[in-house]
Amino acid sequence: MLSKTLKTTSLALATALLAASASLAADVQMIMSNDNNSKGLKGQTFDFLVSELETRLGDRIDVEMHHGGTLFDQQSQVQGLQLGGVHVISPTAGIYSSVTPKVAALQLPFMLNTPEKIQAAVADPIVRGAIMPDLNNQNIEIIAVWMNGPRDLGYRGEDPILMPEDAKGVKVRVQSAPIFVKTWEAVGANPVGINWSEAPTALQQGVIDAGEVTPNSWRGSSTYQFVDHITMTDHQYSFYLVGANKMWWDEIPADVKTEIQAALDATTAWNMESAITINAEAMEFIASEGKGVHYLDDAQRAAWAAAMMPVWEELGTGIVGEEVMARLKEIGGVE
Repeated sequence: MLSKTLKTTSLALATALLAASASLAADVQMIMSNDNNSKGLKGQTFDFLVSELETRLGDRIDVEMHHGGTLFDQQSQVQGLQLGGVHVISPTAGIYSSVTPKVAALQLPFMLNTPEKIQAAVADPIVRGAIMPDLNNQNIEIIAVWMNGPRDLGYRGEDPILMPEDAKGVKVRVQSAPIFVKTWEAVGANPVGINWSEAPTALQQGVIDAGEVTPNSWRGSSTYQFVDHITMTDHQYSFYLVGANKMWWDEIPADVKTEIQAALDATTAWNMESAITINAEAMEFIASEGKGVHYLDDAQRAAWAAAMMPVWEELGTGIVGEEVMARLKEIGGVE
């Protein structure tokens, strides 16, 4: 008779072999990494995609989903994608600046302020032709564009921040990419580049005074608990460029790739429909929790836009050139 230990070991080995054989039976293995939590809009969008993939492809695909930066965090995910440690990531566009600085033009403050304008810009031949080849040359293929929402300023303090001069000297947590750093330097703030997962502790310890993320991110991470006010600056409309490891993407069998693309299209449609609703619900919830929520009037918004305008020249015209900037302004409906 087998001992209990031997039985347990045999069972574990059999389970491992079954899992391995199931993975080998799949036509495609897909490892996906989410640098954010599973509760926010991006986490929900990834989970929707997993469901779509499994429904459409069944055991032809082996999907491995990692939330919360457990596989790659905000800073390491692009390199992880390039090296094949992950097959699909979805960072904000600015994070790709480590590969090509040109991508910053897609997130210039007060430029592309709606999901429709963002989708139009990414699909535009002139804009796409200036940015995408650099990504392709670095083993990255952009396979979808997902929305996040308007970036808004949450902060600790007694007084509301309503004008750009009110932000002078405020330590604002930003993503470690030039477009976010330069945007807040333009109004005299002190941007601090750290992972969003570190923001609650940083706020509590006074390492930062503020953060600038979307409503669904404030709520999904529960970081709203550590600020007193949120000013709806809407200075950038945050979105995600869904990137695939190009070598992996190019080797997927054509019939499987067709179904993956169909799953991506369905997920993108769900994301577009959900972004406005989820962000609005998040702000209603945050306000109900007693946080000060402040909306800018036209004059205040114009002041913020004027203060951040120098970023257009430095990270826009100075990098992508006049032709691309002219097209972005046309799509954005701005001068």
